[in-house]
Amino acid sequence: MQKIISSTDGSPIFYQTIGSGEPLFFIHGNSGSHQYFKRQVDYFKQHYQLILMDTRDHGYSKNNANKLTFGQIMNDMKVILNNEKINQTALFGFSDGANIALTFAAHNQKFVSKMVLVSPNITFNQLTPTQRVLSNNLYWMAKNVLRSEKKSRVFQLARKDLPILPEQAKHIEVPSLFVLGDHDIVKPEKLGSFVKKLPNATLEIIKNCGHSVPRLKPEQLNQLSLNFLTKNAAQI
Repeated sequence: MQKIISSTDGSPIFYQTIGSGEPLFFIHGNSGSHQYFKRQVDYFKQHYQLILMDTRDHGYSKNNANKLTFGQIMNDMKVILNNEKINQTALFGFSDGANIALTFAAHNQKFVSKMVLVSPNITFNQLTPTQRVLSNNLYWMAKNVLRSEKKSRVFQLARKDLPILPEQAKHIEVPSLFVLGDHDIVKPEKLGSFVKKLPNATLEIIKNCGHSVPRLKPEQLNQLSLNFLTKNAAQI
């Protein structure tokens, strides 16, 4: 079922629900939409109630503000959960969506039962030099050539460090599966040093895979994720 709700600032936020069972909330990456997870939907809808949102400034969602922040998106997520009368959910995020999911858990741990975080980065400097140059160029083009406020906001978000203090990270007790491709835009050793600080997290590396793991290696990722989610079902 497709829905559009009004967030606290009046911004229309789109999301879709599919299937039934325990909730599993999907969050797409920068410049994407809920449609990115096509290769996960058919697999997971047999086991969970899927919630797939378009983050504000993406897809069918709008943004009434003149900025785009993690705080706004986290608030939009809480509005969706409240609308669906969901007290706690598992999160499945990709790229910037994984960043959003991790940030949400750091600030709203009681709402999160477990997380699958695919290809996140904690700081902008964790990205490969090539990716940092690309991100900076996209932002510059959007702001100075296209003169698009929306695209500027979107590309600027991809250049932000996560608003998670080191002390907050140490207290993220939500069972978490981090997944990276071995040719991802984040080097495994850089993310691995962060994952080791979390009390209940593991890191899995998908071989012969770049950044877009959910589309490049869907079967392997889906099975790996389901095994993790099933193992931690008792955490809900």
